[in-house]
Order: sequence, then structure tokens, then C-alpha cells
Amino acid sequence: MSIVTFITDYGPRDYHVAIAKAQLLNWAPTAIVVDIAHGVEHFDLVETAYLMRSCWKSFPMGTTHVLGVKSELTRLPLVAVKDNQYFISSDNGVLNMIFDGAPDEIYEIDLPIQDNDMSFPLGNIFMQIAAHLSRGGQPQMIGKRTDEWKHQDFPKAYLSAGGIQCQVIHIDDYGNMVLNFTKQMFEDYIGRRSFIIHARATHKSGLRSIFNSLHPAELGDGIPFATWGENGYLVIAMKNATLINGGGAARLMGYGKMSNLFIEIND
Repeated sequence: MSIVTFITDYGPRDYHVAIAKAQLLNWAPTAIVVDIAHGVEHFDLVETAYLMRSCWKSFPMGTTHVLGVKSELTRLPLVAVKDNQYFISSDNGVLNMIFDGAPDEIYEIDLPIQDNDMSFPLGNIFMQIAAHLSRGGQPQMIGKRTDEWKHQDFPKAYLSAGGIQCQVIHIDDYGNMVLNFTKQMFEDYIGRRSFIIHARATHKSGLRSIFNSLHPAELGDGIPFATWGENGYLVIAMKNATLINGGGAARLMGYGKMSNLFIEIND
């Protein structure tokens, strides 16, 4: 018995994920199924990687993760191994973005492919692989190791003249913006120096501090602020502004996915 997680862009109103889970349980009835997210923006591998980067280390060894975003097959399915966890995916570039370093191993799985597997691998072939792994099988039993897979770099903040250039990599259900800037980057690049996060709706003053709460008591409603997410990524939010009561920080401040924000560093 082991855990099998799912992350897809099929949304909550369709039947595809139910088919996948049914197939898995037919072959591995004792598997523990965990949903990571099904509302990933369609075909968005950066958001997929961000969500996986934020949670996969919390799972125990032996967990199998099924990556069902942009999953149509162009070659045989892949299984990446990292710290004794398994990641099932098509060769679309997402695997390289999930980890800070390279996967420990990657296997190309050689199982019979049905016609429907090419467009909907979650319905059959991915579940065969997940069932095999969840029962304690090893990837080398159903495939061969490969050093060839599509590489795509996770977008990272970088030093620019006078500061750090960041991007919005995720907008959560509250409309908060997650930047590709982490606490570790803050320690490495800024430390004890003063800084200004230049964001719209903050006028010339910018954001000069980072709160430790998503609900800072000292701020009024609708005031923009910066905070650290539980996963260590920088979040730009507006107090009590959400998608259902006005729009959330991203919409109200005029930002979308992959928009740029600049952090000025003052020596």
C-alpha cells in the first residue's frame, strides 16, 4: 500500500480524473489517492512545477505522483525518481522544473500502448505504471533507464541593474500573486540591506517590508503588502481582497501570469 497523488488541468467538473482513479483502484485497490490540484491553468507547466515544488517533499518515501498536465504522449511515458519518490509524466519538460537539481534517475516505460493512451494516458498507461509502483514494483522492471528527456528551466528571479527581476508564477484562488523569489534568495541577495518592491498601486513608495502573516492587523482592507508563503515563496496580496469581493491583488493591481516585478536593493 502506498500513496498516489494526482495533479491535472482537467478541472473539477469533468469525468477524466474519475476514470483515472477508477482504473488505478482496479489494479491497486489499496492505494491511497491524494489530490494535489485539478485546477491548474490548461497546459501550464510552470504552474504545475510550482505546485509540485511546493509539496512533494512533504510526502513519504515511495509516493507516486501522476502529472496530468499537457500529458499527451509524443514518446513512451517517463518515470523520474527523486529521493525515493516517483513522478509519472509525458516528455513535456515539466520533470526538470520540479527539482532544484536533476532527478536521480529517469526511466522510459516500455508497456503496450493503446490508441487512447496517446491523447489520454491517465486513462490507462499512467495508471498501469502507478499501480505497479504503488504495489512495490521498480521502474526498471517495466522500462529502461534513459538520459534523454526534454529539459525546460523553471523561471527564476535574477540579479539586474540595481536589484532583482522577478516574475509572477502563480495566482492563487484568492487572487494573490506568487513570485519566483524565495526566502533563501532574500538571504543571498538582500540580507540586511533595505529594499523596495515596485508594484502597481503602491505609488512611488513601493513595498518596503515583508510581513509574516497573510492577515496583518496593522493594515486596512485593500492595502497591498508582501508576505512569505508557507512554501517560502514571496506573495503579493491585498488585505481582504479576493476574487469574489473585488478581484484579488493580481486583478486589482493589473498583473497576470509571468508579469514582471522589480525589487530595488539599496546599499
